Amino acid sequence: MAHQIREIGINDVQPFVTLLKTIYDESDYMLYNPGEYAPSTTDALSKLEHFITSPTNTIFVAENNDELVGFATVTTENLARARHEAQFSMGVVKYYRAKGLGQALINAVEAWCLNHDIRRIEVAVVTENTTALEMFKSTGYQIEGELKDKLFIDDRYYNQYILAKLLL
Repeated sequence: MAHQIREIGINDVQPFVTLLKTIYDESDYMLYNPGEYAPSTTDALSKLEHFITSPTNTIFVAENNDELVGFATVTTENLARARHEAQFSMGVVKYYRAKGLGQALINAVEAWCLNHDIRRIEVAVVTENTTALEMFKSTGYQIEGELKDKLFIDDRYYNQYILAKLLL
């Protein structure tokens, strides 16, 4: 499968909103319930502009045949004591999972972090999301802690693991 991983651009606003809606609607463990993610165009544009113009945050998108099919959002703090650390989240459209896109997004995030002198990367994963857990563990991420009752999905509380990887 031919896909491209790239940093997001301002022309991606509407395709990115569509991508997020798709991923959130079909995902069992993301923050939003199906149908809950509905930003205004102004809000989406403002958030995207923030990431595009920020030297310390970024969004990568996975593109297949001119369609956005995955993303990874990287955020950092511009504080002396915390600028060595990044948090990221990611998602891939269900049809494109298990085809290498998750790994390609992780590789892009790690390369960006190395280029920005980031030493530590963190990601949060619902404990029942075994596919994501195995993918992160296989690339060197280790479970460092567990957040109890972090998400409430379908009348049930779910815990999240915090996984991290040291790069440098």
